[in-house]
Amino acid sequence: MIFEAKKRALVMAVINLTPDSFYEDSRVTADRAVEAALKAVADGADILDLGAQSTAPDSREITVEEELARLITPLKEIRKAVNVPISVDTFYPFVAGQALENGADIINDVSGKADSEMAQLAAKHNAGWVVMHTGNLNSSQEGKYENGVINDINLFFEKAIKAAEAAGLKRENLCLDPGIGFGKSREDDLEIVSSFSEFQQHGCVTMAALSRKRVTRLCGDALTGTIALNTACILGGAGIIRVHDVDKAAAQVKMLSLIKGDKTLG
Repeated sequence: MIFEAKKRALVMAVINLTPDSFYEDSRVTADRAVEAALKAVADGADILDLGAQSTAPDSREITVEEELARLITPLKEIRKAVNVPISVDTFYPFVAGQALENGADIINDVSGKADSEMAQLAAKHNAGWVVMHTGNLNSSQEGKYENGVINDINLFFEKAIKAAEAAGLKRENLCLDPGIGFGKSREDDLEIVSSFSEFQQHGCVTMAALSRKRVTRLCGDALTGTIALNTACILGGAGIIRVHDVDKAAAQVKMLSLIKGDKTLG
């Protein structure tokens, strides 16, 4: 089981092998990637998420070849150094396939498509597939959801589940990400957070990937906003939070587990 069920939310650590990710402190050069990975694990990361192409507003889209050049060597070295699952953040199926061949365990698919090719790759490797809703828009755009953003996301998730089932991918290897900040207004983002429990109907792990995004800055401080919003998502059933500040997130999920009476914190 890729997305191992625990009594607490899992912490996915962001490690960006890019020069242009929106949060500068998440950027890591190839020669520092293993160091960053080991620190993330020491700080409490359950999963590492490697990204070699920025999806920040107004970022430049790079080619498959450029993405692979940034990604594969650090991935191989990190795989040797850590025992936790490794996720690769990409929208290119070829990059996803190469990553799975070289030690990755999860495709963090940011294409915004319920892509059968990605599902087939994940099934072939018995890997995880994180599928994200974008409304076919990017992080610079805001969609119009005539039937409501929550309804649109749930319809998209149903399509993704059908693609996964058709490919033979186990449901426990599928994770649903509502795509906060992608094709959404800040009002949409807040509605997603406050309605996170509505994504639990599909019987799959759900992920909140909002760390330091624009919605977190509405309170004046991105880290404080991230912690507050992630708390709401976890209480709404999120099984994974994807974060930049791993130590703070690990403390957050520990405290929430204590509140809920979990003495093992496993």
